[in-house]
Amino acid sequence: MIFGFGKKNAAQVDDEEEEEMEYVLFQGAVNGKDANLDENKKLAAAGLAAAKELVSDAVGRRSDVTKLEPQGDKAVTSFQVDGIRKPGPKFPIQKANAITQVLKLLAGLDIEVKDKPQLGGIKATFKDYKIEITIKSAPVKGGELLTIMYRNLKINRQKPDDIGAPDIVKKTVRDYTSQKKGVIAFAGPPESGLTTTALCLLRCVDVYLYQGFILGNIGTREVVNVPIFKPEEGHSIDTTIDRIKRNDGDLIFFDTFNNQDNIKTAFRRAMDLAVLSEINSADAADAIIKFCDVVGDRSIVCEHLKCVVGHKLIRKLCTKCKEAFRPSPKLLAQIGLPEETKTLYRKPEPAEPDPKTGEVPPPCPSCDDAGFRTRAMIFELIDITDGIKEVIMSGGDAAAIRAQAKKEKQLTFQQDALRLVADGTTGLEELQRIFRPPTPAGGPAKKSVVKRPPPKD
Repeated sequence: MIFGFGKKNAAQVDDEEEEEMEYVLFQGAVNGKDANLDENKKLAAAGLAAAKELVSDAVGRRSDVTKLEPQGDKAVTSFQVDGIRKPGPKFPIQKANAITQVLKLLAGLDIEVKDKPQLGGIKATFKDYKIEITIKSAPVKGGELLTIMYRNLKINRQKPDDIGAPDIVKKTVRDYTSQKKGVIAFAGPPESGLTTTALCLLRCVDVYLYQGFILGNIGTREVVNVPIFKPEEGHSIDTTIDRIKRNDGDLIFFDTFNNQDNIKTAFRRAMDLAVLSEINSADAADAIIKFCDVVGDRSIVCEHLKCVVGHKLIRKLCTKCKEAFRPSPKLLAQIGLPEETKTLYRKPEPAEPDPKTGEVPPPCPSCDDAGFRTRAMIFELIDITDGIKEVIMSGGDAAAIRAQAKKEKQLTFQQDALRLVADGTTGLEELQRIFRPPTPAGGPAKKSVVKRPPPKD
């Protein structure tokens, strides 16, 4: 408890506990730029220890994303653990600014620039494994919003099967890239691991038949047999793509579709080679509408866009404490699982105190009684069929595209999520959380009609 929040306060943390705390060891910027702390002694003295404590606490909690945001004379932190946001400590604004600046310095960023977004990374170790820490700063009212993301390099996801990609997704990406033309997009919310998904699905390409190149910055990640193509100084993006074509390139992977120039370039050059990339959006249908808005001509989108793969993260039930139950035929019919399904799983009910002693059993050592630990990926796929094209050309919005995809029985998030319910990876409570409709203006949303069956005998 580095900052003294939780069951104990700072005064209750003794020296022995402080000595047992394990800290992250920063090992230099990903871009190789020297932090040069000797030239920034005042900044290091003001913020380095607090920055190390904040990051260590976050990693120890298994935080996916940590945010430090100024709010008046203070700054608040939050930890996102398995997609659930939890409050963290507050800092005086001066201390928060020092933490922000020292982490920017360690990430090889320019600490003098505070009015523009910056992105960098820090190499580090924690306990017995290496981590990569992404540092994002963005100007906001009262200072800078600092976003810290963590990637455990011990977990090496490189192939489609490593992220649980369904066969239909793998086949569709492979088939379209073999055409050596068109746009293929991977869609998901910010800070959801979309780059990992996109690069894993890039491995669907048969690299022994088709030559691919990565055009952009993917950090320290690598894709086997898909090299990074470095543009010549002063060359335009079109000149670089022409060079790729002269090197027998069949496809390129842009590091992101999250700027308009890359999107326009992708559709302009889609007849020359296949263009793949990621785009931040709520889902695949939303990504299609974004493409239409940026390109400005829906017929061009229909002509060149091949498919959009959407991804979403969903919490996995804790393997140490999940509880089996027998689903009723009515429940199986209601959620769309086969009637022969014999067993499903859920998080356990809160432990009851011992009737004699009143003592409450200790929490699950794996999930701390959250019932969930880590997350899995679920997918959707919108193939740009004739029916989808008709909806796009008629001016249909994202909801209309989703409805048409569902009508055509294309892969949806809900359909793919049921696969994980059936195999015990997650539970119905998590599906209800993920797919719960927004609360209407007139009052709270209706309670779920899925009742909790009795435990399995």
